[in-house]
Amino acid sequence: MNKISFGHRLEYIGALAAGSLFRIIPLKFALITGSFLGWLVFMVLGIRKKVMLDNLLQAFPAMDIGQRKNIARRCARHFGMMTAEFARMPILDNRYLEKYVEFDSGDAVSDAQSMGKGGLVISGHFGNWELMGGGSSLLGYPVTYIVASQSNPLVDKLLDDYRRNLGIEILKLKTAAKGALKSLKQNRFIAILIDQDAGKEGEFVDFFGKPASTHRGAAIFHLRTGAPLIFASCIRIKGPYYRVKYEKVELKLSEGSYEQQIREITQRLTKILEDKIKMHLEQWFWMHKRWKRKPKGD
Repeated sequence: MNKISFGHRLEYIGALAAGSLFRIIPLKFALITGSFLGWLVFMVLGIRKKVMLDNLLQAFPAMDIGQRKNIARRCARHFGMMTAEFARMPILDNRYLEKYVEFDSGDAVSDAQSMGKGGLVISGHFGNWELMGGGSSLLGYPVTYIVASQSNPLVDKLLDDYRRNLGIEILKLKTAAKGALKSLKQNRFIAILIDQDAGKEGEFVDFFGKPASTHRGAAIFHLRTGAPLIFASCIRIKGPYYRVKYEKVELKLSEGSYEQQIREITQRLTKILEDKIKMHLEQWFWMHKRWKRKPKGD
């Protein structure tokens, strides 16, 4: 565990206080407050504003600057509201899901369960992935998260406790491989977000027309275990209302090498995510430096 500093403790107290406030006030006012704070932090104080606009420029070089600023502003408000919603996760229950969240799983989930190999549920930092996972767990699905550790150990534990209290199993990214294989054997659904920089070990695939270092884990687990791939999305319709959708990922792999197949799968999943993002641009996490690393020789 990282050494706990005074700054860590201060940040943790702030997170506890903010979480308590968002849970005490009515949902409507929590979302209004979250939306305002998102706008204030990103658009007024300018935290990550430049990153957002740079990312939008890379993804849409022909788009008017006014349009990019509008998307960034709406994105800031969306993630402010999502922060409020995540803070309310400890009071999430089935009544909330029945009122605000529409689940459409088709036969993707049931077919995966019947195979007995677990499922690899793929998504990104898009919409409200935390509500999707927490809601699915409350509905009785065995959900496992693979998550990166936060730099603040106290906040890291707080976030994971929110998830565990909803029945979600937590595997940390650096040590996830063995645990993930065990979870799949137990017929669990492993949620993997594939849209953050994976470093020099990642697979460089096309994302909005540019090579992006992408985690290979989903492809590797699929090839090793035969666990089905399911793409999941949780889209904000309006205010607290969401639509969750699970879809089978159809693959037509070449007869190439193992490495080629990993690349094909990773590219296929990334393309599905990109297509979803294009339909709701304001709901993707444009604050992340997605293209900060270039392929060797570029």
